Amino acid sequence: MKQLYSLIKNKRTYTSVLVMALVIMVMTFESCYNRKADIVYPPPVTCDTTNIRYSVEVVNVLKTNCYICHMPGFAPSGVFLNDYNIVKNMVNNNKLINVIQWTPGFSRMPKNQPKLSDCNIAIIRTWIRNGAPNN
Repeated sequence: MKQLYSLIKNKRTYTSVLVMALVIMVMTFESCYNRKADIVYPPPVTCDTTNIRYSVEVVNVLKTNCYICHMPGFAPSGVFLNDYNIVKNMVNNNKLINVIQWTPGFSRMPKNQPKLSDCNIAIIRTWIRNGAPNN
């Protein structure tokens, strides 16, 4: 009888230890759970093409991506993009949009660099669609 009581007591102890171990494991995993709803992500970057001006948005795209090779003093191709009239001429002959979109049959610009971002292309495209004003 004493042995049976001892065996039952050991089973209870074993069961208690097992339950406690499971509780600890569940708590550990629960504490590591990544609740995505609790994480605050920055808002997505948007591309605003509602008010495109040559003197601001278009020139900024050209400065950032084109001026390094297309400025007086350094323009192996002889194409300067620092003057509105020259840029407007490239718009009129469809060259500007085709070179930055990497249209087949046109040189890919910027040369030996990654393609312009979709937003930068959208800025140029919108400005052209709006008549390429000198604003």
